[in-house]
Amino acid sequence: MLSKRQPPFVLAALACCLLLFVLGIGFGIREHDNSGPLLDRIRVIAPKFGHAPVRQETVATCRDVLRKLPPKIYNLLEKGGASVNLAPNIEDNWPGSGDGRRPGPSDMTMGEEGGRCYGRDVWLYESEKVRGSQQLKPPRSQDEMRSSLYQLLGHAINDCMGVMTNKEELINLYNEDLAHLSPRLRIYFIEETQPTSDSRSLGCSEIIGTLIGRQGREAMLEYFPRTTAYLKKQLM
Repeated sequence: MLSKRQPPFVLAALACCLLLFVLGIGFGIREHDNSGPLLDRIRVIAPKFGHAPVRQETVATCRDVLRKLPPKIYNLLEKGGASVNLAPNIEDNWPGSGDGRRPGPSDMTMGEEGGRCYGRDVWLYESEKVRGSQQLKPPRSQDEMRSSLYQLLGHAINDCMGVMTNKEELINLYNEDLAHLSPRLRIYFIEETQPTSDSRSLGCSEIIGTLIGRQGREAMLEYFPRTTAYLKKQLM
């Protein structure tokens, strides 16, 4: 999932900031300047159907995210053969797939989501497709592209680390976190609380993305503390 409304809790922002301080989430605090083959594995897909080409600003944003990753994470992705693929929309690489239903409980098509990760190959899309046509909506902001990339890299990192989300210890911790969520929070985290491995992988990608530098999605860390502590330990 690539965007979520902010939680409707008065003290949520303050609590999240306090949590980050207490846990010592430090991956994104220091600036890094990574270099190496991973930066050369950013692939830009040529547009089809009259779509506008991928903006140079988006390429620059992706390079900036990769350069500033914690070195251990950058090296993990580099050695694991991860790649970042940029396209105007899913239709530009897989014509005819955009109106297919996106997996999960939300009413969204594949052409409407901001990206997807297949194993270690991240796909990031600039624009949402208008259902039933080849028309695209205005491109997403660079802040949205940056946030989506962090979350999708969370999936790739999970894969590079042997699919942590399939390990019994993590499954138990995630389920324990779910058991402590109120009905209100279950509605807010509806994508992450489905009884499926895909839902767990999504939730963990949100957490990993925040641990490595994503901003604005800290609520997952607060409400999934056991999972967060486990993932943080694995990533350090």
